[in-house]
Amino acid sequence: MLQESKPPASPKGIAKILSIKVTGLYFLSHLQCLHPSTFSRNPANLAACLAAFTNSQDPWTNEESFSLARLLLSKHLALVKTTPGDFDTLISDLLLDNIKPLFLKSRSTLLTSQARKAISPISGSAPPSDFESGSKPWKFESPHIVTVLQWTLSQLEAGLVEKHWPLIIPPLLTILDDVSVTYKIRGCELLDILLKVTPSSLLERSGLGEVFHNTLLPYLLYLPTLTPEEDSLPLLNATYNTLITLTQSRFPPAASLPHSSTNPKQTQTLSVIFRYGILKSHTHIGENVRVSELLMRKTANLVSAMGIHSVKHLKDILPIITGPLTSPFATASPPLLLAALGCLKAVIVNGWPRVRAHRGEILQGLVTCWIRIADEDGVGEELCRVKVEVAEVWRAVVEILRGDEEVEEEMRMLRECDGRVETLFAV
Repeated sequence: MLQESKPPASPKGIAKILSIKVTGLYFLSHLQCLHPSTFSRNPANLAACLAAFTNSQDPWTNEESFSLARLLLSKHLALVKTTPGDFDTLISDLLLDNIKPLFLKSRSTLLTSQARKAISPISGSAPPSDFESGSKPWKFESPHIVTVLQWTLSQLEAGLVEKHWPLIIPPLLTILDDVSVTYKIRGCELLDILLKVTPSSLLERSGLGEVFHNTLLPYLLYLPTLTPEEDSLPLLNATYNTLITLTQSRFPPAASLPHSSTNPKQTQTLSVIFRYGILKSHTHIGENVRVSELLMRKTANLVSAMGIHSVKHLKDILPIITGPLTSPFATASPPLLLAALGCLKAVIVNGWPRVRAHRGEILQGLVTCWIRIADEDGVGEELCRVKVEVAEVWRAVVEILRGDEEVEEEMRMLRECDGRVETLFAV
C-alpha cells in the first residue's frame, strides 16, 4: 500500500528541529569535557550520531551543527585511536551495526555475498521502487545514514577497505542504483571517495570495476529536457569525475611498460567515455549553454587524463571547441568561451605535436573570438577575462609554430586580410 505523504515542515518547525539538534550537540560537547570516559562506552553509536552532521548540504545540518559535529568527532577519534585496534573496531561496528541493517531489504542482485561480481545475476525480481518505502529504510526513515557512510568511507585506508569490502559495497551500490537523481549523485560522490583508497588489484579480483563502470555510464545521458537541468548538471559533473577516477584506479600505469605513462586499457576506457558521453551528448543538448559549458570542462578533463593519446580524437574535439568560439553569439556567454579556451589549452598541452596539422581550425577559432570581442561596444569584466585567455592560448600556439616558414607566410596573409587582428598579433 502507498503510505500517506506527510505535509512538509514549516520554516518554524524546521528551525525548532535544528535548534534541538544543536542543543544536543552542545550537551555532548559539555559531557565530553566533564566525563571524557563516557565517550568510550559506545564509540560507534556516538560516532554515527556525530557523523550525521558532517555534510553541510544536508537539510538537517546548519553551519553551527556542522562545525560542532566535526570538532567533537575529531576529539572522539583522537580518544579512540589511543588504544590499538579500537579504530578498526569502530569502523567495523559502524558498518555492521549502524549501516548494514538499513540496506538489507534492497540488496543489489549484481553482487555475491562477498561483494564480488555475480557471474549469473539473479533475474526476475525488479529492484524495490519508491512506492515500497518499507524496503528502503535508509532512504525514507534514516536518510542521515548516507552521510554516516560518507564519513566512514573518508576515514578508511587501503588495508581497512579490503578487510571491510563486503560491508562497504552493498550499501554503496544500492545508493548508486537508486531511481532518485539526488541519490545517484551521492552514490557517485561516495564511490569517488572509496576509489581513492582502493587498491586496483582489489577492483580487478572482485570484478567490481566493470560493474561500477556499467552502472555509471548510462548516467552520462541524463540530459535536458528528459532530465531537468538542475538535476542533470550535478549528476553529469559527479559521474564524469567518478568515471575518470574509476578508470585510473582500475588501470594504473603498466609496470611492464616503463616508458609509457598510460595503461592502454585506461586510454581505451577513457575513449569509450568520450565517445559515449561527450559526443552523444552534443547530438542531444541543442543550444543548452550550461550543459555545453559543463561538457566542455569534462572534455578538458578527459583530454588531460588521456594525455598524448587524446590526439586520435582531435578531429572530434576541435569542432566542439571552435563552435562556441566562432559563433555569431559567442559574446553572449563568456563562461562557455572560457570553458572552450580551457579545453583548447588542454588539447595544446597534451597534443602539441599535432597542433601544426590542425592549426587552421585552431587559429580560426582564436581569431574569430578575438574579433567578436573587439566588435563589442562595451567589454565587461567577463569578456576581459576571455580576451586574456585568448591571448594566452594564442601565444602558446605561436610558440609551437615558430620557425615554420609556411606558417609565417599564412600569418602574414592573415594580417593583411583583416587589420582587427593586429592587436592579437601584438600580444
